[in-house]
Amino acid sequence: MGNYIKTFTNGANVANGGSKTKTQSGNNTTQAWRRLTQYLPDRDADADFWWKYSGLHLAILLQEAGYPTDRQIEALVFFYHWGAPYMGPAPRADGKLLKWKSQVQPDGTPIRYSWKWPQESAGHPELRYDIEPIGAHAGTELDPLCQLASKELLTRLATTMPDARIDNTWFNHFMSTLFEHDNAKLATAAARGEPSSSTVFIATELLPSGVSFKTCVQPRLLSYRGLAPAHVYEDSMADIEPETPARTAVHDFLSTSREGRLMRPFSLGVENHADSRLKWRFNCAHTSFASVCSILTLDGRVQHRYIEDQLDALRELTTSLLDLPADFPDTEHSATFLNARPPSLAPPGYSYYFDVSPGQDLPEVEWSLPLRNYNLDDLRVARTLTAWMESQGRGAYCGQYMAALERLAASRGLRLDESRGLQEFVSFSLNADGEIDVTTQLSAHAFAEIEQEKEREKLRVSPRRATLQRGEDY
Repeated sequence: MGNYIKTFTNGANVANGGSKTKTQSGNNTTQAWRRLTQYLPDRDADADFWWKYSGLHLAILLQEAGYPTDRQIEALVFFYHWGAPYMGPAPRADGKLLKWKSQVQPDGTPIRYSWKWPQESAGHPELRYDIEPIGAHAGTELDPLCQLASKELLTRLATTMPDARIDNTWFNHFMSTLFEHDNAKLATAAARGEPSSSTVFIATELLPSGVSFKTCVQPRLLSYRGLAPAHVYEDSMADIEPETPARTAVHDFLSTSREGRLMRPFSLGVENHADSRLKWRFNCAHTSFASVCSILTLDGRVQHRYIEDQLDALRELTTSLLDLPADFPDTEHSATFLNARPPSLAPPGYSYYFDVSPGQDLPEVEWSLPLRNYNLDDLRVARTLTAWMESQGRGAYCGQYMAALERLAASRGLRLDESRGLQEFVSFSLNADGEIDVTTQLSAHAFAEIEQEKEREKLRVSPRRATLQRGEDY
């Protein structure tokens, strides 16, 4: 085991402020949730499902992250009106396949949650959720790339929320330049068997100042089979700003670095306001820590007084999270050593983004470690991560984080030590002031619930089999 393992009572460090809400038995809800469910009316079956399923998850996370009750209610009401109705068809009891499968989650669930850890003495965690809006015509010739619902949602938000100062200029630009717009050609390609995939995701950030929105687009151009090459992105970005130092630095890295030449772009992320950042996302098949260091520093282009200490801290945490030997070489690939298995359609390796916004000399770089690929139990991952946070002087919300995970697992009928894949990714970026930004991304897996319930029904029929298989249905 890694260095950052410590014991928490019943999966939650209650002594440090963890929730005492009952989970395995009793009412696993929140005060804000109970207030709202008294007054918010039912709607169609799909919106009602997503509100009761993901809305409850958000309620738990908001409470454990320390949001004031009024902000919890505000965030939940927002999700009721602007999240749940846009998430498409709910899971069916018969397991019938949907005509559009979202790629937000491997099982097709169109939502993921994020918990951004606060710095030392810097407020409470910040939450966000990412959804793929799915309209009634997604996957048909009318909406072959499932984009109509996203466009509608962003347009309505800009009109309805003037105080949010939503600006969709960059989003509209990239939608016009990075996609095929001939629906008949797209329909013909689909008929030939070319796979359709998600192209637009919208993130809602629940910040102290209010809600903020980000959009991620994954290009689809029929002139390229598979992923569009880097120059397609560069040509589109050049229409906004002909040249920026940060983008030039990334271009040089991609052209000259051994690791850079292996990276493949897959999306662009923008913030839907006037001072947007521009996040260019890549995947790299290499999973050695030497590769991670090369990319985070752009082969040494990123330099400041804290960089070596930050990389040492990341190495120690990564070794503990993945339960690697203490002397595991930096040049060896963890995915090969541990036989990592990414979900189907997901590329192997690690993902990164470069913030190439105008006005920066060098990009901010973020690395995402795909915990879901390593079949790790969530209790062990959480204990490792929270112990590391405490060692960094950032342990104020460790108990609440453990409690949130325990409650989310319990909502699926699992103990945390039985759960796998609830913590999907943990992401890191290295700040010049010495701090490390850390964000944990959490799964929803609503469509997997159908299969899990079938398995639980089998276990109820066969008590002995239940004993043998406990914890293996997740």
